[in-house]
Amino acid sequence: MAGGSFSRRRFLVTAAGLAAAGLTPRTGGSKTRADSPTAPNPTSALSAPEPRSALKDEGTTEPREYFVPPEDYHELPPECYEPNLVRPLEIIVHWDGNRKGRDLWLAPITFETLSYLRQSSHFAVDHRRVWQMLPMYQTVVQESHGAKGYNWEAINVEMAGTDFDAPENYPPENEIRLTLRLVSQLMDFYGIPFEHVAGHFERDPRGDKKDPGEKFMADFRTRLKAYRAKLSPTKRSALDNA
Repeated sequence: MAGGSFSRRRFLVTAAGLAAAGLTPRTGGSKTRADSPTAPNPTSALSAPEPRSALKDEGTTEPREYFVPPEDYHELPPECYEPNLVRPLEIIVHWDGNRKGRDLWLAPITFETLSYLRQSSHFAVDHRRVWQMLPMYQTVVQESHGAKGYNWEAINVEMAGTDFDAPENYPPENEIRLTLRLVSQLMDFYGIPFEHVAGHFERDPRGDKKDPGEKFMADFRTRLKAYRAKLSPTKRSALDNA
């Protein structure tokens, strides 16, 4: 996640109270679930896609796509993201930086933190659910404020938690599984290759970002490859021959 750590810490204290009070963040209009379709060695130094491949659009006539059930679509306010649309070429995985305890590693708190900081991500994942937080379409998505310098071509995914490389902070198993399933689904839907799934620390020209952890990201890639190899005999063959 981008943004000042001091503001985030102060806000998380308030967010914890909001969560305890059962606050439900603002939601978009009525939604329907999209009919979404249910590449190749990982590398520690990933090259970003070529900028010339990314196209920005002022608008689109494409229908919206929803990768979550209607009750899990919660749209961030407009001041949190750019007004234009971009063609996604990669997926960037983050942690949300929540240091207030594992019990508060929750998508609603990720949402409220992003809203407060006027930042954004396309998805928030915790151990129980995935929230979609920005408009997405068949070939383009809303440009987020999630990974400075790379938002022009990225889908950003926030996992609830922090410091995943520390054993005591490793994410819950179900949170990892939900993230694996989501990332794989997005790869298929938008034609994003395996080598363009990156950690935020790999897409930070300033060198300040550590999320979601170097060791965690290596483990995540190993599991993602195994997950995708099990999807179907056709995909397994394609991955084996890549």
